[in-house]
Amino acid sequence: MVLKEHELLLQQIYHELDLKRIELFIGLDHRVFELESGWYNGHYHRVEGDLWGMEYYPIAVISVKGYCDVEIGLDSIHVSTKRKRGEALSYSYEKVKQYPFEAFGVEEYLDDYRREGQSIEEMKQAIRACDEREIGFSFQLPWDTDGKAMYEFAKLLRREGFYY
Repeated sequence: MVLKEHELLLQQIYHELDLKRIELFIGLDHRVFELESGWYNGHYHRVEGDLWGMEYYPIAVISVKGYCDVEIGLDSIHVSTKRKRGEALSYSYEKVKQYPFEAFGVEEYLDDYRREGQSIEEMKQAIRACDEREIGFSFQLPWDTDGKAMYEFAKLLRREGFYY
């Protein structure tokens, strides 16, 4: 069977994504975490201003049950997790401030409470003004994050009271 050029490109892209998925899965595969992994489409990303676009292509996702989802994109890794609204308001964010993150609604997941560049106080003001019971967070990690670093980050989320 001869693959066309675009099929070869897709093969190469998905091979790299799968290698990263395996690397992170092995790093997270510890007795303290229960894991599942799959390929999912339908993720949203900001395309311009307040406009969102849905990604139709599947990406690898590792579910660390009870704590977070690790979403392996084409150029970065996002870790989705959440907190109760009151806990999101009282938390200092000192231990996670080194990681770029966004905050959003869990019920209305396209409602932003923090975008890149906004302060923690601006985020807390937006959370105070919302009706959400839980606040979602998406932490961005670099593509070259290895399994050990992912394990340490998941443990940090667990210690700090984040859940999924």
